Amino acid sequence: MAADRHPGGMPFVRVNAGDAESIQVLTDLYNAARVVDDPTSPPAIAELVAGEVEFGWDLHPDTRYLYTAPGADSPVGLLAVDLPIYDNLQLMWAEILVHPDHRRQGHGTVLMKEALRQAREAGRTIIWVGTAEDDLGARAFVERFGFNYASHDARRRQQLADVDSGELARLYEQAEEAAKDYRLERLMSPVPEEVLAELVEVTAAINDAPAGDLTYEDEVFDLARLREIETARQKRGDLMYRIVARHKETGEAAGHTVVVYNALRPKRAGQGDTAVARDHRGHRLGMLLKIAMMQWLAGEQPQLESIETWNNADNSYMINVNEAIGYRLSRIYNMYELKLEGAKPYGQASEDASEKVYSASS
Repeated sequence: MAADRHPGGMPFVRVNAGDAESIQVLTDLYNAARVVDDPTSPPAIAELVAGEVEFGWDLHPDTRYLYTAPGADSPVGLLAVDLPIYDNLQLMWAEILVHPDHRRQGHGTVLMKEALRQAREAGRTIIWVGTAEDDLGARAFVERFGFNYASHDARRRQQLADVDSGELARLYEQAEEAAKDYRLERLMSPVPEEVLAELVEVTAAINDAPAGDLTYEDEVFDLARLREIETARQKRGDLMYRIVARHKETGEAAGHTVVVYNALRPKRAGQGDTAVARDHRGHRLGMLLKIAMMQWLAGEQPQLESIETWNNADNSYMINVNEAIGYRLSRIYNMYELKLEGAKPYGQASEDASEKVYSASS
């Protein structure tokens, strides 16, 4: 790993795809922090971290830097920066992490100042950072920099062994009756082009979910982006299980649900989007789709023990569905927002902003 230094003299090293040494250091940092910050979450796995670094969620991964403090022998923190490219061009997401053994020594401040510097250079005028709601120290830290609470998300987990099968059958029967004008279709990636094109509108329906007071524009989805999402998942070694609800009479794609599974975590899966198009709401399609997915996974991946899902904590409809089928609250995470004064809007950044400070093969 070769460190590049910006004018302030603080060493940040960009983590590049294929750099096994840096990726292992990154993985070790995540795991050291997990023990203190989120002990119920699964350990980071280097192979999965490598996939995130190289492919991200949609082939446009965030940029991650290892931070080594002056005098330290190894990195003590990391900064991840995500600059949306399809929409919300005023926005930057930032993640800051300091090794538990090196906290309260000013390293978080160094990382935050670097995040602010990069936002200004990129012409981004809004920054989002997240913290666990019950982590009072992290909340005080971001508020010190002027961030304000804007929204909150709830993480829930479904322990499959604890699900009441009788109640699940009853709920499915009710949903089937309410959705008798619809049929379900199972899909695995890669989804045929013509079918994926039909899912653009359904996928975009996720924009109707609550988002608190965050300043943002609707996410933009088109066929190319959906294909990029699929491709990124495939390259990361994920299986995407998708069920689509179709209106029997018109054949329209009315809703879908997605669950992602990776063999490196054989007992866990992650819930992706569940969305229903506006013209097809009110038929209990969300409930029908999610229980049908459970039935499918029980046959395909019988060793699964849990599924994790995230919702805005104010999304009462989907939360009620999740609670009914056995999901239980794990933790609440807050999102904080900072509006930068004096930052040039995206597209008006200085000419040299594209010359990344850490552009060498670090």
